[in-house]
Amino acid sequence: MLSTDKLPESVTTLLKSTRFIHLATSLNDIPHVSLMNYTYFHRDDQDYVIISTPKKTTKYENMVKNPNVSFLVHDWISVKNNSEGDEDLPSQRRNSLYELLANFNKNEISRVSVTINGKAEILDSDKDTDSFDFYKSLHLNNAKIDQIQAKNYIENADNALILIHINGCKVTDTENNVEEF
Repeated sequence: MLSTDKLPESVTTLLKSTRFIHLATSLNDIPHVSLMNYTYFHRDDQDYVIISTPKKTTKYENMVKNPNVSFLVHDWISVKNNSEGDEDLPSQRRNSLYELLANFNKNEISRVSVTINGKAEILDSDKDTDSFDFYKSLHLNNAKIDQIQAKNYIENADNALILIHINGCKVTDTENNVEEF
């Protein structure tokens, strides 16, 4: 349970700025993790995440039978190591932009990881049309979700729209400082 009425501003800022979460579901003690687009939403002192998924997936089946979920969101930036062949280049030939970005990546980012716990509610378009349409509209209008993914995962009638009610989180930084909310 949240120790305050709302998530810390650093967590909501992170949820508003990142594109993907790593969603964990479980059934019969078998975990399943999926990379997901999402939309963060706050209303009436409650925080939510909206996701959508095809109904014929492990994560969907898991949430139908066990609505308890967890997801990871982080702001760590990683650079693919393309050092192949770099051994032959003298260090003074490295691009100054490369050095700037590498140092920025190592030193300037706050680098936090947030594990969020919640309960998944599968929205039913037939039972509560207004609510379903509202959340679907929010998800469709998320600028971080490209048109192809919106068409395949949000507009597709065979997919489920899921509202995750956030009920707690743990924030960890690269110095191994941990705070629970």
